[in-house]
Amino acid sequence: MITLTIEMNSNVPPDAIWSVVSNIQNMPKYWRLHRDVKILERADPYLRVLVNLTLLRPFNRGEALVRVSNADLTVVFNFIRGPFRGRHVIKVNGDKVVSTWMINPTIPLLIRKSWLVSRLREATINALTRLINDAASLGSLNQPHEQ
Repeated sequence: MITLTIEMNSNVPPDAIWSVVSNIQNMPKYWRLHRDVKILERADPYLRVLVNLTLLRPFNRGEALVRVSNADLTVVFNFIRGPFRGRHVIKVNGDKVVSTWMINPTIPLLIRKSWLVSRLREATINALTRLINDAASLGSLNQPHEQ
């Protein structure tokens, strides 16, 4: 199993960050490992989604059950098919954004485990940076301007 947690501090209000994090169809804008996220089915409280990944074939497609929880500001991707199984949890926790991967890669990817961990780490750091920057832009747009 691969377990990786990246945490970033932010000066952005949690609701601004949450508005970015909770829009799962925009994930490819932040997580460059995702080519696109397509909602296949809605079955409260879950969404069944197809995730096209930027990995080489046959590792470029996965399916996940996603739960978006406004109550605890958490998005959980439960990957059920594809190049890995397991969870990716993104949580807004006060002034922090935390991303945790807990996945089991298929045997061909397991052989390249160190490469996959490196790729996940880099992608996650870049994604959280972009999420926070976009949330900061949104937050400044919603602030009243002094005259």
